[in-house]
Amino acid sequence: MNQEIFDHIYSNLSDNDKNIIQLRLSGKKYQEIAQLMSFNQSSVGRKLKAIAKKFKYSSESNLEWNEYLVQIFTQYKPTFVIDDLQEDYGFHPVIMPGRPEKIDSHFYIERHRIKRCTIESECYEAIEQPGSLVRIKAPSRMGKTSLIKKIQDKANKNNYFPVYLRFDTLIEPDNINNINNFLKAFNKNIKSQLPDVSSGLSWDDNNAKISCTQAFKELLINLNKNVVLLLDEVNEIFNYPEISKNFFAMLRSWYEESNNSEIWENLRMVIAYSTEYHGKLDIYQSPFNVGLPIELKEFIPEQVNQLAYLHQLDAEIVNPLMSMVGGHPYLVRLGLYKMVQDELKIKDLLKDAPTESGIYQDHLSMLLEIMENNPKIKTVFCEILANYPVRLPNKNREVRQLEAMGLIKTKGDLAEPRCQLYQKYFQDRLC
Repeated sequence: MNQEIFDHIYSNLSDNDKNIIQLRLSGKKYQEIAQLMSFNQSSVGRKLKAIAKKFKYSSESNLEWNEYLVQIFTQYKPTFVIDDLQEDYGFHPVIMPGRPEKIDSHFYIERHRIKRCTIESECYEAIEQPGSLVRIKAPSRMGKTSLIKKIQDKANKNNYFPVYLRFDTLIEPDNINNINNFLKAFNKNIKSQLPDVSSGLSWDDNNAKISCTQAFKELLINLNKNVVLLLDEVNEIFNYPEISKNFFAMLRSWYEESNNSEIWENLRMVIAYSTEYHGKLDIYQSPFNVGLPIELKEFIPEQVNQLAYLHQLDAEIVNPLMSMVGGHPYLVRLGLYKMVQDELKIKDLLKDAPTESGIYQDHLSMLLEIMENNPKIKTVFCEILANYPVRLPNKNREVRQLEAMGLIKTKGDLAEPRCQLYQKYFQDRLC
């Protein structure tokens, strides 16, 4: 079954069949359906089973016909199926991955840094601590923004003021000319998300950090409420030394102020980034060596098994899939999605995965274009592909960029391709 086949079958149902299935999936009982459709109650079940057979239901299926109907309509026409039925049968619409998971997504997988609690719980506890700072590090498409959205939701439930800001939106020519323009843009973005608070302060272009700090302190005083700054993709400014050095030193000073001033205790910060900061910062001016460190790792087999179950797929596909893509959250989710949506067999997925006809082509070609336009990154990656694991005692900018893109993983001084998919695809095209 796929969307095209489903739509064709549904369009050829009689009006009576369409009405019966819509009534059932809206939660109506057989007696109610019989009354509304002027049928005998005993015939409702037979008619629904006949509809299931039109949608290719077979008695050899491991599902009962009524479960089967809920499953396929949840997948291909989810607006028909009430939440209670989805919960009762454990079926949920399978959404194309690529965006952050929704707050209530059943496909969001919690991870652990320590055994006693989840990473999510650690972050929730942290933002309830006065003047706290949480650092989330992970390569691209590993789940940083999904986690931040969870923290933002928790802040809302705690009646705090959460402020979410993606730093790629600040990378514009005028903003990155100097630290003054950058902090003005940063300050403007924050204020736009908070209640309108009149300010009696003027901005001093010659003392941007002082002006930004005074403006934020005034906000904290006037709001008189906890504010959670959620700063996503701060690595976007790593390549602008003047801006990053001054900005991160300012964040560290805000963190330290909570030890000296009660009003700064109302500020809690969450910063997310894809790779280690490679600029020069005094250890007492860096926000990257204080607070709660969170590093998002790949999924382990048990977590991929959980996702396979949620996609109504057999556990036997987990090991073959992970042999190709490891536990990379996006690559795993895309593979599972395609196996459900397009009825793709695992052997066909694996055969075509590192090719132009595979399901990962859009993702791979985007990464390939980046490297073709950055010869230094390409050279370093080719060295790793040819000789992995490669000892790299001093991580240069190119290695950090490869880490941020999720193309390599490092352990100590050793670097290697993140997964077989990347190794096969790029070795044939780059080196």
